[in-house]
Amino acid sequence: MADSNTGGDIRTLVNRFRTSEHWAVSLARDILWMAAIVGGIALSLYLVCGTWPAVVTIESGSMEPHMNIGDLVVVVAPDRFGALQTWEDGKISGYKKFGDYGDVIIYRPDGITDFWASIGVLPLSKQHPIIHRAMIWVDAGQPQPSFLNMYRGAMTPTDYVPLETSNITVDGYQVIYTGTTIPSGNVTTSPKDIVIRTANESYILPSAYVSNDTGYIRMTDTIAPHGGYISKGDNNAASDQGYLLVPGVDEIEPSQKDWVIGKALFTIPLVGLLPLHIWEVIITLIVAMLIYEWYIRSKTEGEEKKSGKSSKVSGQKKKGRGK
Repeated sequence: MADSNTGGDIRTLVNRFRTSEHWAVSLARDILWMAAIVGGIALSLYLVCGTWPAVVTIESGSMEPHMNIGDLVVVVAPDRFGALQTWEDGKISGYKKFGDYGDVIIYRPDGITDFWASIGVLPLSKQHPIIHRAMIWVDAGQPQPSFLNMYRGAMTPTDYVPLETSNITVDGYQVIYTGTTIPSGNVTTSPKDIVIRTANESYILPSAYVSNDTGYIRMTDTIAPHGGYISKGDNNAASDQGYLLVPGVDEIEPSQKDWVIGKALFTIPLVGLLPLHIWEVIITLIVAMLIYEWYIRSKTEGEEKKSGKSSKVSGQKKKGRGK
């Protein structure tokens, strides 16, 4: 009997909540409805994409012009819709994505994350993932290659030419060169030389060794502590490892497979501006709902007053005719 009464009480409360015209209850219903819609979309994305978060936003210009600030990127699991391919793999197979060979991966630098990032609420996270192109896979114990593109996003290199590093320094720069002929000791800088600055060093590539339409690969002295992907932003001068500085990370290591959230499938321009300004969006929506509820309540009260006044006048007229 008690269980029956409890069930009836719950149904009564639910029915009151569902039918109440009180502005606070109505606002709560709207918020719950929005949460249900967002939750349904999130679940659908997870089932289709096989990873979470299934969407990320481009926050910087490191992938321009192939990905721009404010683009919303749909992310899928690394093995979904084909195996993940690096730039090196794509050069052999002919596979291209977002204007160049290989896949663009989304990874957590050095695997670092926090609570909000772990559940996919990236706008609230202090450690956002990085979305850059996977250039090559290195095994543990191998020297880490550094990919250099002086043209940045203005041009996609047709190839990456190996570079050597000499012991000659000019104005604080370390000279890098191609081929077998070592630059002479009297190398001086010129406007046509290319200067490259990484996190640890400053290099100069004399104009005599510049090859048009190409990038460069320099084998560094850093030994990969584990297997992982070397990645690079298309609009960056050098690959992430040994070049990119991220708060809270001493130096970005090759990305292990379990650090990779997924790969980019396609982008939707400008839509990502919404999560980039998530707090402004939330506040705007709440204010808009409050204004809407106030408008509906004022309109209802006005109609009730008008209806009451009309009934009173009608009653007075009837009374007059009776006389």
